[in-house]
Amino acid sequence: MARQGLQPQALLSACNRRHGIVLVWVVVALVALLGMAALTVDIGQLVIAAQVAQDVADAAALGAGRELPSHGTAQSVALNLVTANNESMGGFTATCSPDSGDITFWGANDTIPDFGLLGNYAWGMRVTTHIPVDYVFAPVLGLEGATISRSCTVVRMPVGGVPICPMWISYETDYIYGQEQQLLMADGPHCANIPGSFGWLEPPSGNNDIFLDLLRGYQVPYEDIVANYVSIDDICTARTGLAVGQWAKALHTSPDGLARMDRAMWEPWTGDTFDSFHNDNPRIVIIPMCEYLGGTGDNAQFQIHAFGAFYIESINTKKKPYDIIGRFIQHTLPGAAGDPLSMETGLWTVKMVQ
Repeated sequence: MARQGLQPQALLSACNRRHGIVLVWVVVALVALLGMAALTVDIGQLVIAAQVAQDVADAAALGAGRELPSHGTAQSVALNLVTANNESMGGFTATCSPDSGDITFWGANDTIPDFGLLGNYAWGMRVTTHIPVDYVFAPVLGLEGATISRSCTVVRMPVGGVPICPMWISYETDYIYGQEQQLLMADGPHCANIPGSFGWLEPPSGNNDIFLDLLRGYQVPYEDIVANYVSIDDICTARTGLAVGQWAKALHTSPDGLARMDRAMWEPWTGDTFDSFHNDNPRIVIIPMCEYLGGTGDNAQFQIHAFGAFYIESINTKKKPYDIIGRFIQHTLPGAAGDPLSMETGLWTVKMVQ
């Protein structure tokens, strides 16, 4: 009996059907691969853009926050920083439009959402940046692109705690910006009833071996800075027995050339004046503004009510009356603890709060 099989025409038709099915699956697979490419490449672009937008918003807000409460100056600084950072963002371009609400300000007694109440001398601002991202593969799926937006909120507020130069000045004195002040308090007209302390404080850590290093403020080990951190309302005691020659070596001149006034002659501070100085000039000292509670000598106690920043103009260690003359300045201190409800004393910190 002859063997039966498919005729050549039927066999060809079956092969064509199989090829058609394979082609369908290839198309489906290509669409899936393109979808995966869109997910990996385009989502990767979105992630990078989001980080860049956040970095630019952070830089703009932190830089502009130093200019508060001047809204005009702060806004100008923020926009300039956004533009400046666009030059090194690897193809991304951030935008920030005040007219569209991308810069928001808060003032005295306002409440910042998720942060809290601002006192009479604290201000806040939020900077929002946007980065448009054009998709590479997703247009195949009908998706053209997206815009990433990120914000940063900062508060400029009075300092609430800080490592200090271990001196004290009278809290009751009226301090006026730019006015020269005598920074040696005791045995003077302000504090004639506190004999023996001469305006110095015992280091908060209780370790008097670190006193001159704190006064000098040069390369103080981090652990000593932390150990001698003080806050508003802390109570400190007087440091006695300090000869003029000792504090002069920390503030005025020293054999190793590392006293504050010696270092003020280094670059980049050589040409600094009170009207124009670098933020880290060694002439700048942070001093607790204290209320005398009682006691004499090393038993004298002082309560810290605020902190003041002073630019040292001159130091007289040669003949009585000795003096340290400084000008009261406004100063923004990075990294300090802030208190949005504290009074205004010219010493500020700018903190990122959102």
